[in-house]
Amino acid sequence: MIDQNINNWGRWGKNDQRGMLNLQTPASILRALKLVKKGKTYNLSVRLEAEGPQHPMFHKTWQTTFMTTHADPCGFQVADDVLTMVTHSGTHMDALGHCWTDGQLWNGRSTDNVTSYGIEWAGIENVSEFVTRGVMLDIARYKKVDYLELGEVITTEDMQGCADAQGVEVQPGDVLLLRTGWYTVFNNNYELWKQGEPGPDATCAGWLKEKDVMMLGADNAGVESYKLGGGPYLDARLHLATLRDLGIYLIEHLDLEELAKDEVYEFLFIAAPLRLPKATGSPLTPLAII
Repeated sequence: MIDQNINNWGRWGKNDQRGMLNLQTPASILRALKLVKKGKTYNLSVRLEAEGPQHPMFHKTWQTTFMTTHADPCGFQVADDVLTMVTHSGTHMDALGHCWTDGQLWNGRSTDNVTSYGIEWAGIENVSEFVTRGVMLDIARYKKVDYLELGEVITTEDMQGCADAQGVEVQPGDVLLLRTGWYTVFNNNYELWKQGEPGPDATCAGWLKEKDVMMLGADNAGVESYKLGGGPYLDARLHLATLRDLGIYLIEHLDLEELAKDEVYEFLFIAAPLRLPKATGSPLTPLAII
């Protein structure tokens, strides 16, 4: 359940639509840039294609290439693409206005701001970019398993214990990424993958607020733990606790395998969403740089 007393409403004024992104400042960016020592980059996105990782309840991404040709075969020829997709396809981030309850969006604004023409409050266009410190907690490695079980809940004790074991400290303004190992299940056991996922739940809201995490991401379809047929999936209590109450952004469908292989737990994190007016989310290509 959600503790209604754990929120950041009014922290940056009643008109704020950026939430925890307010913690990113020129000074914090300069600190994060100092994390780069080797010049090695990790692309944390998955392939954006019809058969790539997409939530099983969403329409699949569809792409076609068409040709526009010149009558003269020696003239200028061109091929182009049409892409049809849910904005929450592949690796993507959720805007703060993505979900709500009790008729209220982030910062207490009315859901009258949500129509079929888009969201007029806390849409993705309010997010410029993320240039900050990133921390990856390899929960699967910490628990000595290839991947966590379907519906398994990652507790605050798990996250803190993993951070301690890795020798990293979660700091204000961090992007926190959780490796559950579930991304590997997509390629090896799709029938299991589409039934749900492991992840944290809303009981970690107080811990996330205490740590002042800016963004939370995971290598699964929805960050939080759920099991289709095993509970009210559309409750999505962690989504409400993070996006609506705390102003913490969510990233879904991450590929953290290379970071895990190299045991990289702290890095410069850079990402920017598409500038889509009034949209509830956007595809994202996150980079980890060490």
